[in-house]
Amino acid sequence: MREKKKQPAKKTTKKPSEKTAKRSDNSGIVTITIKFHEDKSGGHNHIVVDDIEENHVSVGLTSKKKKGKNHPNYELTISPLKNGKTSYVRRQGTVAPKGSYSSPKKGKITEEDFGQVKKYGEKAKQKYIAQKGKKK
Repeated sequence: MREKKKQPAKKTTKKPSEKTAKRSDNSGIVTITIKFHEDKSGGHNHIVVDDIEENHVSVGLTSKKKKGKNHPNYELTISPLKNGKTSYVRRQGTVAPKGSYSSPKKGKITEEDFGQVKKYGEKAKQKYIAQKGKKK
């Protein structure tokens, strides 16, 4: 029988797989829940930050740089709605019944932006708890 000669191993440069590339692109990205919040003026999308009792703690999304004359909104690095527009969040959080929210979606924002959104939500949550304590 003839013996096969071993071929020298070919040196190949390893290309990163799509999974590896996606992971490195997503470092510092947080997946969030976005829901449409219906209010007296129609409503708009909100980032749901937390839950307290039967309520959602959320922060409103907008495409406007300011609310009114001198109240700037916080600009997000990437748009969670993936619509190509610059997105902003209101600097005031909302605590509202879960029933007033609809159309849940997923979105992505940076960890830095999420930290800021979380601060706004936490401030609204503390205000809600303080008001509830006064009623008792």
